[in-house]
Amino acid sequence: MKPVDPVYPYGPACAKGVIKSSPADFVVIEELGFEPSGEGEHLLLQVEKTGMTTADLIRRIATDYSMHPRNIGYCGLKDRNAVTTQWLSLHLPGREVNVIDPADDAYRVLRASRHRAKLRRGTHKANSFHLRIRGLGECNDNCLRQLDAIQSQGMANYYGRQRFGRGQDNLEQALAQLSATRVKPMRRSMLISSLRSHLFNSVLARRISQDCWQRPLAGDVFMLRGSRSIFSTALDAALQRRYAELDISSTASLYGSGKSLLSGEALQLERRVFDENDAITACLDRHGARLQMRALRVPVEDLDYEFDKVRRLLELRLRLPAGSYATVLLEHFMHAVETG
Repeated sequence: MKPVDPVYPYGPACAKGVIKSSPADFVVIEELGFEPSGEGEHLLLQVEKTGMTTADLIRRIATDYSMHPRNIGYCGLKDRNAVTTQWLSLHLPGREVNVIDPADDAYRVLRASRHRAKLRRGTHKANSFHLRIRGLGECNDNCLRQLDAIQSQGMANYYGRQRFGRGQDNLEQALAQLSATRVKPMRRSMLISSLRSHLFNSVLARRISQDCWQRPLAGDVFMLRGSRSIFSTALDAALQRRYAELDISSTASLYGSGKSLLSGEALQLERRVFDENDAITACLDRHGARLQMRALRVPVEDLDYEFDKVRRLLELRLRLPAGSYATVLLEHFMHAVETG
């Protein structure tokens, strides 16, 4: 079983380019969305890293601060072949420590402050990106129209290909391993996440294919822009206006236990997708995943782009909410080749 092929709302990608030819071509800055409290058992570090995964960074920080990696919290996983800035929380109760300046260039601590709580996955508000796409010789008018459409109408909020493993075989592995063997908690969580992501992506692709992505359906649950707050209400002129202005967007279920929040036409569409993937839903039922909701589209904040025809270089600056993927945005208008 392979992940669903995404369907994008503004037509097929019409360009091809190279991303991550060097770490400096893919710059990511994690935004917490709140200020550290200044006191508490946790030391929050804002860290810039290059050429290492978040897991590598956590192991290195654990060594440098003589602590166990499980006592280090983080908000999100960041790319290896990139220059990324992210926050970590170090649980150091009753322990005064000096911020360590590493002897090599593995990472840099930009800021440090005490805080009352451990950072958890998804705690942060957004990520800012500065991307350079090289060798883009086919950035024609259609490509630029697609970028303008993303700017004005938002992007389809697919889970990125990295959710499904290097060989895109996480779904097959999940169905085999979760059914037959005992799996370590971290591995189990990753496999369950892959299954739920596939179901969500399938619902999103179906809605785009059926031309009901940029309009609400009867029975939809809506998510407020810039927050995770959800609500349901009747479709009226005021809601239609808010929808067109990207103030709210429809959601779909991240499959799990609990009564569906959807109803009517939206629920029927989603149930058809789940019925077509009954092996996945049965596996998730056995493992007790909890129902959540995710927006089907997201506005792209502060999107700005510049194309240099002579250098065949496209530069993008943008901001996405936590949990959305810059690589997915790129797939709306181009086929990206990653060299790193």
